[in-house]
Amino acid sequence: MIDPPLHPVASFWLNIADKLIKLAAVLIGAYWTWWNFRKSRTYEQRLELDLVATAHLREDLYGDVKFTVKNIGGTKHSVEHTGTFCEIFSVLDDLTEESIEVIRVFGNNSSIEPTESINDTAYWRIPKPLDGILWVKVKLRVVSNGVEWFSTRLLWVGSQSEGDQR
Repeated sequence: MIDPPLHPVASFWLNIADKLIKLAAVLIGAYWTWWNFRKSRTYEQRLELDLVATAHLREDLYGDVKFTVKNIGGTKHSVEHTGTFCEIFSVLDDLTEESIEVIRVFGNNSSIEPTESINDTAYWRIPKPLDGILWVKVKLRVVSNGVEWFSTRLLWVGSQSEGDQR
């Protein structure tokens, strides 16, 4: 003989709970898959540019810059030599900019694998007179796979150049 159900509607609610749990598992799995896809998209280009610049006053104004480009994406990047450069500007006390020098960077390195970084250094000089120079602006431009990446730093040299003029 067949045993009667413990509760007349228990099988109905157990069936509903089973379907809700399966639906929640599918939705959580779909969200997890989407999240991992967004987090590690292999076709998205991502470069992180960093530059550290210093300036020294010894009659003329000298400076050095260390450039670092890190590939934080999942694709290989090719650094294009045409269009990749560092430009040095002097910013005067009336806030006008004057280009001092354009320096080619990353000449020997042509590609960056995922999670790798490349470094380069450059040196520059601004001869006397240093009248009215408050800042030196260092602008890095990297072209990779047709995409332009920029980073800019300002160096305060106003008090140094004013002290030199006295």
